[in-house]
Amino acid sequence: MALDATEILGAAQIAGVKVNPRGMGKRTAAPFAGMYTGIVGAGIGAAKSLRADQGKVGFAAASDTPKFGKLAYLVVAAEEVALIAVKSKLLTVYLSETITRVPRSEVASVEFTGGGMYSDPLTVTFKSGDSWALEVPKPSKKSAKELAAAIET
Repeated sequence: MALDATEILGAAQIAGVKVNPRGMGKRTAAPFAGMYTGIVGAGIGAAKSLRADQGKVGFAAASDTPKFGKLAYLVVAAEEVALIAVKSKLLTVYLSETITRVPRSEVASVEFTGGGMYSDPLTVTFKSGDSWALEVPKPSKKSAKELAAAIET
């Protein structure tokens, strides 16, 4: 079941996608990189995890991305773009509260590039020069393409 932010926004949702903070996919997968190679693999996994954490700090410093946990929902409505917190129950996720809202007219561009091993980068740049550096989990790639197309129109 897809998430719908219409009620939270008070306006019809045009498109939406689950997003993670930049660096989350790499950081989550890094400890498992060498899990079958014993002690050497554990060392490699720890080193990759450390590099992923350092990379996340660099992305955070370079962007104005609002702070959120492991998962949020980026949504486009007719007049605005919003980032909404996602909470989870036993087997489902649901939308919680609005983290931030920005008028859609303030969005300068959206860049969604594929090719990431664990997830794909999504950058929303605003006319003020601020940007949100996010990443999209692989299962949400189609939704990200739809969101990028919806914002650009």
